[in-house]
Amino acid sequence: MAFPIPSHLPRRPNPQDVSSQILSKIDAATNQSLNSTLAASWLAELDQTIQSTKERIHERVQRDLPEFKRQLASSKSVQTRLESLTTNVDSLSESISNPETGLIPTLIGNLSRHAEVAQEATDASVAYDTLFHLLRVKKELKTLESLIEAGKLPEAVEVCRKLETLFQESPAHLNETNVMTDAKRRFGAAQARNEEQLSDAFTRSILVSYNEIIMLSSVQVRQSETVLSLESIMSSLSPSSLANHLTTLRRDLTTHFFDYMLKQNVQVSTPPSIVEHKLLLLPAPPCEPHSKELSARLESLSIVLGHLQRHFFKYLPTSHSTTFTRSLCKPTTTSVLNNLLIPALPSSFDLLPDFLTLVDHAVSFEDADIVGILGNDPHDRPVKAWADGACGHYERQRRTLILGHARDVIIAPEDSTDVFVVEIDILPEATPSVVPVQEDVSPGAVGADGKVKDDAWGFDDDLNSGSAVEADGWGFDDDLEPEPEPEAELEREPESIPEPPPLVQPDDVSSSPSLANGTKGITGEPDAAEAWGWNDEDNVPPAEETAWDDPWADAPSPVSAKPPESPTTNGSRPPPIPSIPPPTLAPPTVSSSHPKAATRLEKAAKKGKKHASHDFSSDKASSDTASPIPSFAFHPSPTPAATTPEPEHPLPSASKRPSRLTVTNVPKETYSVSGRTKRIIRIVEDVLAEGTQFASSKLFRTPSASSSSSATPGSIILLTAPAVLDLHRAIYPVKFGRELRRAEAGMRFANDCAYLGEEVQRIRRGLKGGDAVPVGERLGECVRCFRVLSDSWYHDVVGAQKHAIDKILATGTQGLVYTGDQDRYDECEDAINQALQDIRRLAHKLKGILAKSKYYTAIGMVADAALSRLMADVLALPDIPEVESHRLSELCRIFNAMEGMFVEDPAQPSFVVAYVPSWLKFSYLSELLEASMADITYLFEEGALVDFQVDELVRLVRALFADTPLRTNTINKLLGGHPIPATQ
Repeated sequence: MAFPIPSHLPRRPNPQDVSSQILSKIDAATNQSLNSTLAASWLAELDQTIQSTKERIHERVQRDLPEFKRQLASSKSVQTRLESLTTNVDSLSESISNPETGLIPTLIGNLSRHAEVAQEATDASVAYDTLFHLLRVKKELKTLESLIEAGKLPEAVEVCRKLETLFQESPAHLNETNVMTDAKRRFGAAQARNEEQLSDAFTRSILVSYNEIIMLSSVQVRQSETVLSLESIMSSLSPSSLANHLTTLRRDLTTHFFDYMLKQNVQVSTPPSIVEHKLLLLPAPPCEPHSKELSARLESLSIVLGHLQRHFFKYLPTSHSTTFTRSLCKPTTTSVLNNLLIPALPSSFDLLPDFLTLVDHAVSFEDADIVGILGNDPHDRPVKAWADGACGHYERQRRTLILGHARDVIIAPEDSTDVFVVEIDILPEATPSVVPVQEDVSPGAVGADGKVKDDAWGFDDDLNSGSAVEADGWGFDDDLEPEPEPEAELEREPESIPEPPPLVQPDDVSSSPSLANGTKGITGEPDAAEAWGWNDEDNVPPAEETAWDDPWADAPSPVSAKPPESPTTNGSRPPPIPSIPPPTLAPPTVSSSHPKAATRLEKAAKKGKKHASHDFSSDKASSDTASPIPSFAFHPSPTPAATTPEPEHPLPSASKRPSRLTVTNVPKETYSVSGRTKRIIRIVEDVLAEGTQFASSKLFRTPSASSSSSATPGSIILLTAPAVLDLHRAIYPVKFGRELRRAEAGMRFANDCAYLGEEVQRIRRGLKGGDAVPVGERLGECVRCFRVLSDSWYHDVVGAQKHAIDKILATGTQGLVYTGDQDRYDECEDAINQALQDIRRLAHKLKGILAKSKYYTAIGMVADAALSRLMADVLALPDIPEVESHRLSELCRIFNAMEGMFVEDPAQPSFVVAYVPSWLKFSYLSELLEASMADITYLFEEGALVDFQVDELVRLVRALFADTPLRTNTINKLLGGHPIPATQ
């Protein structure tokens, strides 16, 4: 089937000529329509069309017949000329291209013959030039080989240069030929042989060994009779070969002569000779003084350089002369510095003058030999530059030696027996002194009506006393007789350890004489504490807790005073308040107007009587913070008794205190220090003495402002003293870090730092002169660093022990929950006993190491951490049944044994409150666990529970008692806040 034509394509137009029309008709005919008649019609139509066409042509010709004839004639003429032109072209082609007679074949033949002749001529010319060049090369090669055979090496070098030129000018086609390759091979072998013989002649002319130099002015070539001079040999050597020989010679001279001669004593010998110039080095015996021996080494080296100049340097080619001699300058100056001057730096001040003489000789040697002979640049003088800085070089070497010795002292193994005891004077504000009792009825006494006066607790004494408290300090020494203070104590440095704040207000420690002396009550009744049985366990502390057999036993006892008898008045005593010092505590006498208090609660009041006449009777007003470390002044030697000046403002009531108490001597304390610190201080003192001597010797002039060195003589040595201390601080804690983890080692290191700080401060005060200002500032920094390091290390050790005790209690007691169960109670008891034993062991370790005040402060901080942990766990309990309350009270009483660690004399009461801020609060807590609601209410109303926060008391009441109206009323009363004492 036919392919359908797309509708978008244009259609073929209808045919216009007859043939197309007839073909279209034929195409349109079908089998049904096609017949003879139709075919005859097509033929007739064609014939008619032909006939009509002929008629139109004839009519056209006839219409313009002349023009037709003219065009016909023109056509015939063109045809005739075309035939003539074709004939002529064929004839010309024959005459040009005929192989025998044609022009082109004849020309090509002649050109071919000419090219052959020209090539023959060129070949002949090239062959001539090549043969001529090869003949010249051959002649020069023969000449070269004959000269080498004859030993005429310098002439052979000239021929080698010509041959090299010939090889460079040889034609390119000749370079690839076998004959030229063979010629080059022969030339290379001859040239290498010639260079080898020249190198051999140079080597035999210059002989350098470990002890001699042999230089021959002429040498005979091997296997010939020719004798060559040293100058001709060096001028004939190739630049690269000569450079290699000179490099080797420079190395041998530096190693076997320059370095060797400057390291040891030698004697230079130059035997006379015409041909052979020999220089020998012979061992020389040592001579005295040593500086003369070192100067002789420079003189010997000068002789060697002069010998080289006369017999070798002048023969060097011009291209290598200056380069080689200047190349010897740096090895020579380096050898003079490294092998002579630097090793000769003296290790002591006494050897400096001789050394400076040697330095001057070395500078002269550089001017005369290195600059004069070797031709060094006059502006480049390393020896002179080093000599200008000789002062600094000597001081830096001394610093290195000093620091090396100090390092050996610092890292020396620890020796537990290498310790000594340092005695210090206690500053007045750091000495807890006796609180004198009052002979009059002071605030806190009862009135005639039997009621407690409004100012019974002395809360407003600070308001009344005003500036007297400020001038009074802690108020412990108000009654001491003034004594002159030593000068060492008066000159306290600003960077010293800050004084601790007063533990209590001065007027807070004053109380009724009857309370302070533990006499019977005002009404004539026996002591309530004794009647209640509070002293059953406290009469005689255990021997292991109170025996004092450490080095402190030799220290003088604190000042004591006999208190006067107390007046008697009517009325009851106020209840105890834990936050004020123990002397103010006394059990109250219960009147009929108050509910009956529990007898066990009045133990705390009895404890107050133990502290009435003891030195360490102060405590902080807040029990939440630890007691600070009492400060002290360091005195390496005993000083005369000090006088405490009178306060600027008089006290409000002069009758409150006795007029004066006589001080028998200055209180002192001792602590243990490693013997290593003495050696370090001795090094520092020796260094400062050496630096001072060096600066005052005037051996070196002070550098000017234009000088490159701005350090004054002796400054580096002086500054080495604080560097020794810096080295100790940097190395010792790292080297002995494992040992310092032990409490006793850490505390001794803290003592070492404190001792070093005080000793360095003493040394700093003794510095004099303007040059001592920089070292004084550096020593002041060292003092501050040592004091900070001592204090921080002290607190770090205490903190580690507190953490260990806290971990024991936290792990063992687990919050003191379920203590009603016997197994849990046993676990808690074991943990508390373990913590108690660890605190005792720590106290035993630190007793002979720390000063007494620091010892009690450290043990008090650890003990306070244990008490605080136990109190926090108890107060956090939401519910405390009766059984658990009794058991918790028993667990708390285990820590009462710690009081024995704060007793020096069994006949005197303990001073635990002065160093354990939580002691009274903890004591009350152990009793409150077994107290009744009436006891708690009574003590709260009387202000005895001021150490407790209101929310703590509320939680404790809710945990101890059931939900009753009485408990609700009590809690509401507690939420009202602590009672405010009325003023007078």
